[in-house]
Amino acid sequence: MKRRLASLLLGFAPAWFALGDTKTVTFDVKGWTCGSCAAATRIALRKVDGVEAVKTDLEKAEVSVTYDDTKTGPEKMVEAIERLGYRATVKAGTSSPASSNASRQASTASGPGSAERVSFFEVPLECGAAEGLGCGSQSKPILRALERDPSVKEARINRAGTVLAVVWNDPAQARSGVPVVEATFKDRDLETALLRGAERDAALKEFESGHWYRASEVDRLSEREAEVIAARLVNRAKPRLSLPPDRLTALTKDLSAGIAQILTRERGEECAVDPYEELTALASKHLSPQQLAELQKAADQGVGARPGEAK
Repeated sequence: MKRRLASLLLGFAPAWFALGDTKTVTFDVKGWTCGSCAAATRIALRKVDGVEAVKTDLEKAEVSVTYDDTKTGPEKMVEAIERLGYRATVKAGTSSPASSNASRQASTASGPGSAERVSFFEVPLECGAAEGLGCGSQSKPILRALERDPSVKEARINRAGTVLAVVWNDPAQARSGVPVVEATFKDRDLETALLRGAERDAALKEFESGHWYRASEVDRLSEREAEVIAARLVNRAKPRLSLPPDRLTALTKDLSAGIAQILTRERGEECAVDPYEELTALASKHLSPQQLAELQKAADQGVGARPGEAK
């Protein structure tokens, strides 16, 4: 295998000098309101021919792009961002070379041979309640749909819900099977993008060393999401509930269990987007009607972290 790879590299060596530099550019983006906005931007930019890597910073409202300047430039990236409804401007002094052509080609060409059957995709499956946590209820029907396809051996998401790994039955499907994944997401009005080069290598390293979740395992993510939601609601309402610590703990535990049951309930293709439909039944044995009203006010602020709250 090494000899074969070396021969291929030697065969393509003369073409290296015809390539342009890999550069990076950072954009200030206006219009983002949540992690899904940043995820949609990453996916759209990855689909621009010549883009090699994309990183977003939601708090700073910035996106940094590494690209081949012979194939694309900042203008095309701005167009891709603005098609999503956001505004983008190049951040002053951020456009610069990222690496030499030779090192870039060597990095891209030296992917591990053991990964021939695996494709990785950027996906927007983050949980809205907790930073760094995937949405189990949204991921489950997608993973199930992929694993029903005869070309797919297994499908998994990482804990953050940002990367999907598809293990194919035939290594050749790692390239030809991409439309299968794209169609599965399109059916749910979601976008995805194939990871390549250094970003694929990073995903592979994480895949080989960490725990990724199949459809049968993503309930664990939902259970963690339920814990975060329950604790957040109780903490918001706590100053107005006037409950001793042991009753606050019991309330949080029961809310967590009930919300987890809602999030993991079998609903076919429906995503459990509102875990508060049974809020009164879950909390009524701990709270008076007035206290329930205070808890509902906390719920009305949404599942995401508010300013000053733990993420």
